Amino acid sequence: MNKGIFIVGTDTDVGKTFITAGINYILRKNNFNAISFKPVQSGGIIKDKKLISDDIEFIKKISEVNEDYETMNSYCFAEAVSPHLASEMENIRIDKNKIISHYRKLYEEYDFCIVEGAGGSVVPLIRNEYYIYNLVKDLNIPVLIVTTIGVGSINQTVLTANFLKSLGIQIRGIVINKYTGAHYEDDNIEVIKSITGLEIISIVNKLDLDEKEDFILKSRKEFDENLDINKLLNLFKSESRGDFSE
Repeated sequence: MNKGIFIVGTDTDVGKTFITAGINYILRKNNFNAISFKPVQSGGIIKDKKLISDDIEFIKKISEVNEDYETMNSYCFAEAVSPHLASEMENIRIDKNKIISHYRKLYEEYDFCIVEGAGGSVVPLIRNEYYIYNLVKDLNIPVLIVTTIGVGSINQTVLTANFLKSLGIQIRGIVINKYTGAHYEDDNIEVIKSITGLEIISIVNKLDLDEKEDFILKSRKEFDENLDINKLLNLFKSESRGDFSE
């Protein structure tokens, strides 16, 4: 089995962290020692007078992961802007070798590692030099595309899939997030399947909460109902790519 999968979004705010947390949660619930890894976080939060990744904070709560923030997140910046700009603003250069080293440590210690990108696949980590897709290739792991299914989703999803394919990056499937059941959404899904030829791994509903509901508990319920453990394990099946090595 391959140990890693890289979560790529078609855009920002499509729910990469939510889906990453769900995959981690389901794997751990089924007795697999899984971990999530966020190489670069822009727009962290202050907790106990320390800047931390709010994405990792959410994943830790959902999955009950007992691991240090620094182990699960290589770089955390205060400004909620593109990582390359955030690093420049804070005068901290992102070192890809540090990220790769962190991933390798998790790769060796855990059954599975779910790596979450920042924004889409062409987001720069180092200006004019290093992008999310470069990191995917350096980690040598396949990707799972997360998209929403509203107006514009066909274009964004197909462009993302075709771009990754053009680089020789293996795509294991697509997760549809924030599904509402609108009349056009099912047709959008079928069009995306037809054009890309990729499997729809899961369709995850948009959560509607009232003031009395617990977001963590409702999220877990959604994952239990719509993330199938067998389909998730298939994401990690060994093919021509996927085993980390140098």
